[in-house]
Amino acid sequence: MIDSIKRVIHSMFDYKENKEIAKWLFKIGKNYKRFIFGFLIINLFTMLISLASSIAGRYVVDAATQYGTEMFFKCIIIMLVTTVISIIFSSCANMFSSYVNEKFAFGVRAKMFDNVQRSRWYQLSKYHSGDMLARLSGDVDNISSTLITLLPNIIVTGIQLVLVLIILFLNDPVLACIGLIVGPIGMIASLLFRKKYSEYQRKLRESHSEYYSFFQESLSKISVIKTFQLEKDNVEKFDDIRNRRMKLVLKSSVLSSIMGSGMRLIYNIGYVVTFSWCAYRLYESATFGDSSFTYGTMTLFLSLVSQVQSSIRSLGNVIPKLYSMKVSAQRIREITEIENEIYENVDNVPKKIALKADNVAFTYETDDGEILSNMSFEISYNKHVGIVGTSGTGKTTFIRLLLSLITPDSGTITYIDENNNEEIASPASRRFISYVPQGNTLMSGTIRDNLLSGNKNATEQQMWDALELADAKRFVAKTANGLDTELSEGAGGISEGQAQRIAIARALLRDKPVMILDEATSALDEKTEARIFERLTKLSNKTCFIITHRRSMLSYCDTVLEITDDGKAILTEK
Repeated sequence: MIDSIKRVIHSMFDYKENKEIAKWLFKIGKNYKRFIFGFLIINLFTMLISLASSIAGRYVVDAATQYGTEMFFKCIIIMLVTTVISIIFSSCANMFSSYVNEKFAFGVRAKMFDNVQRSRWYQLSKYHSGDMLARLSGDVDNISSTLITLLPNIIVTGIQLVLVLIILFLNDPVLACIGLIVGPIGMIASLLFRKKYSEYQRKLRESHSEYYSFFQESLSKISVIKTFQLEKDNVEKFDDIRNRRMKLVLKSSVLSSIMGSGMRLIYNIGYVVTFSWCAYRLYESATFGDSSFTYGTMTLFLSLVSQVQSSIRSLGNVIPKLYSMKVSAQRIREITEIENEIYENVDNVPKKIALKADNVAFTYETDDGEILSNMSFEISYNKHVGIVGTSGTGKTTFIRLLLSLITPDSGTITYIDENNNEEIASPASRRFISYVPQGNTLMSGTIRDNLLSGNKNATEQQMWDALELADAKRFVAKTANGLDTELSEGAGGISEGQAQRIAIARALLRDKPVMILDEATSALDEKTEARIFERLTKLSNKTCFIITHRRSMLSYCDTVLEITDDGKAILTEK
């Protein structure tokens, strides 16, 4: 028992444990100080009105028994007015809280989204997109609803507690002592379950992420699920996730119920003691003719003691909310503190680019050995480089290094412009790269929207010219709305090959001195692929890197870069 009390005291006063979380919360909440202060003022005024209503209630009872009709009606009017004002201000507080919560939540989401956009790709890729969505929604909402209302409520509740105890102490020190004894016992009782409750909250947030991740992946891979007839398996997986979450919810609810029941029992005992003491004082007054304790006084004391218990109960309820918010804050911080990419020299775009790799090596964290090992070569300006190698040798890894989505474990990749100025590959060097990734990479929206993402200033004629080069003009022109044809998620409405050709046109509109095509024509037939490559080879002002499994397409390249099974590079000039 003594150890439990020590742990409780430690949890209440060990500020170092939560110092970093508190700093982070203060940082994200400082722009909302005036809103929090406004919410505080509204709640404070509501609390004072409620106290005034309780005091007026005392005089209503006393007026009915002692002071006469006129005083009775005056007190009734005061009580009604204070009650109406209290209801109005409570409604205002609720509306204000809803507005500020949404504003704050949107601000945190905007900051998190901005950080995700700027974060290093390799670190970001470790998180499931469904988990990200869960953090953006549930965790942000949890922080917002707790933080925006928590601080003002703690302050108001603390002030209310002090005022009520002062009033009680001035009228009856015994009742004040009852309130001071019962309150801390209830809070300590709730704190005893602190560790277990915090653990359940963490697991519930993780299961929320698992739930989102499963749904997101099931929706994005629905064609795979259907073609492999995995519908039943997926339903069973969903049932398993649901059942595990429901067990957690049940355990958390049981623990919360035990905590609540224990606190209610303690507070009800306190109320019974208070009622008994007031009844005893009335008995004293009736027996000994002491008029200092009246029925109105008893009504006021019962109301005040109820408010004391309510205040302490509110402070006790803050504790589980704090645990839940702490878990959410840790999950959000984990994302917002991913290292951001650094962009420098973003305005200068060279006309020509050469490339030099010097002893480049790279290993993924999940691999036992190097994917690329001491890879060295030089590529001069305006070369068309075919990148070949067996599956898994590191072709896509090499492309990621060129794009600085990942960084070498050792060695350097250097870009060299027409004036022989050298620049180590970095996020900033993407400014002179056009890229066509593997697969379907179009966004939902119109074909025009997708093309303009390559160059927002492109004219309609430039878009049609790029579509012509990508062998996409004819099928786009045949659609009902042409460039304004709407594409759903995953480029729904057009074929995989058509989507790839629009992606090539998008890269051509970007018009940078380096162009990377990573299996960009894998969904096309050989004739269409050949037509596109033939047109691309006529772009003499670009250094092109082309990954293709069709050896016949290497005839359109003047240089071949073979990545061997041991991660080395063999460069062959044709």
